[in-house]
Amino acid sequence: MVSSLKLANLWRVISDVDLDRIRETADTPFELLVVADDRETAERVRAGLGGVDGGGVHPSVVTALPADVPNRTDVPLLVVLVSRTPELSIAMKGVDEHCIRARWPRLTLVVGTAAKEAGARRVAESARVAVVDPVAAPGELLEAVITQVEGDLRLALASALPIFRPVVAAALVDETAKANASFAVTTGLAETIPVLNAPLNLGDMVILTKNQLVMGYKIALAAGRRDDPRSMVSELLGVIGGGFLFRQVARQLVGLIPVAGLVPKVVIAYAGTYAIGRALTAWALNGVAITPETITSYTSEGMGRGRVIAQQLLAQVKGGVPSPRRTLERLRGWLPSRKDRTPPQLAQLPPAE
Repeated sequence: MVSSLKLANLWRVISDVDLDRIRETADTPFELLVVADDRETAERVRAGLGGVDGGGVHPSVVTALPADVPNRTDVPLLVVLVSRTPELSIAMKGVDEHCIRARWPRLTLVVGTAAKEAGARRVAESARVAVVDPVAAPGELLEAVITQVEGDLRLALASALPIFRPVVAAALVDETAKANASFAVTTGLAETIPVLNAPLNLGDMVILTKNQLVMGYKIALAAGRRDDPRSMVSELLGVIGGGFLFRQVARQLVGLIPVAGLVPKVVIAYAGTYAIGRALTAWALNGVAITPETITSYTSEGMGRGRVIAQQLLAQVKGGVPSPRRTLERLRGWLPSRKDRTPPQLAQLPPAE
């Protein structure tokens, strides 16, 4: 890594990002409301979403019958409308309509079947998923929930509910890798690719590294960590090495890419970030040490994804590449700034459909 991005200087790279605000958002109290026609079905889904060590269920996941919903005053983070049939009962349709009027985000869940037709979204529904058992095989349900929860509030969900941690971490890695790939498209990163002593452009490295640092910090928060932000970032840097091993990752990638041009640079930005994100996830969630071998494995995995993303991004901007300045402004907006210290609140709900 170039001297300006040595370990001792990396804190300055992230100093303008409001890490305290991110942590406060991760601590936001929330209510995940599960509504079903019968209490037994609702409790089964509650157990699938809110199970914690020791066999209990987290108090943030609550259940209600349709008749109880209109009288509730708390605004839920998400309402899960549970049905044992593809078509909602009259009572559950009433709950759905109440959610629309109250502007509460909701997800329709059909249990007892994974049939494609049962999981097909109906008119006016925000999202729908069908699973055989929300406890035995909750994967698709968890992913559906995450798509309906806004921004960093997913960190609160994952921190409180361990079953969401792998899904939230995967979403953070994917989003950050795509953001860095998008940035690479609009700036071209640099005229040279880091082979031997030819480094990436320093300004681009700062942006990429900042996004990777924030990604690692959010993964740690999603895993339930609540240390001081500076000590957490310092620990992340110590775990993965100065500069996120980006130079080593880039060298591996360049050796595998036989052509020059913008595509390999975008692949480097995506695959390098993806590899580091996957390694940090394994460390934060499972205590797996990060080694050159794991980075190499994740980098190879990210290569295939990166090529697809690169082609998609280049196709999108084929008619005209957005200016680097506009992209930089967009990326800055992706991170909370210390200039804005508004206390975190539950995200505003989308307009009624």
